[in-house]
Amino acid sequence: MSKTVGHNPRTIQNVFILLLLSVFACLSTFLVTMGAQAYRSAVDRADKNNSSRIMTAVVRSAVWGEDGGQLRVENYDQLGMKVLSIMNEYDGEQYFKRIYCMDGKLYECFQGAESEFDPEYGEDLCDLKGFEPSIEGKMLTVKLTAPDDSVRVIHTYLRAGGADE
Repeated sequence: MSKTVGHNPRTIQNVFILLLLSVFACLSTFLVTMGAQAYRSAVDRADKNNSSRIMTAVVRSAVWGEDGGQLRVENYDQLGMKVLSIMNEYDGEQYFKRIYCMDGKLYECFQGAESEFDPEYGEDLCDLKGFEPSIEGKMLTVKLTAPDDSVRVIHTYLRAGGADE
């Protein structure tokens, strides 16, 4: 009986298949990881864009929805805030819709004229770090500071309502 020294061709073929499967598994894991990272960054960008759109849309739609009323900016120095107030008259009674920022949120408060403004009664609308309204003629300008410190400035022309300066 003679023994040949060498490698069995099936052994080389099996090693090559195992090596090929290992490379495929590593590349698959790498691609899944890269895809997950790309997905996370896309979701983060979408969340940031949505937050930015929401905070500006909330202010614009609140003003446009009440454009027939009298707008003014009120300073509440004791509370350390500026408030955008929209006064309307319903059935002979005056009501105020006030938009303001407090404790990192944008709030909206709807009260009758006989009630004193209390910011605790407001309903929170979205996260917001800063809210600075100003009115010049019929142009309302609001500077909004998002929780990530990005700043948006919106300009809204008051079509029907008047503005008290």
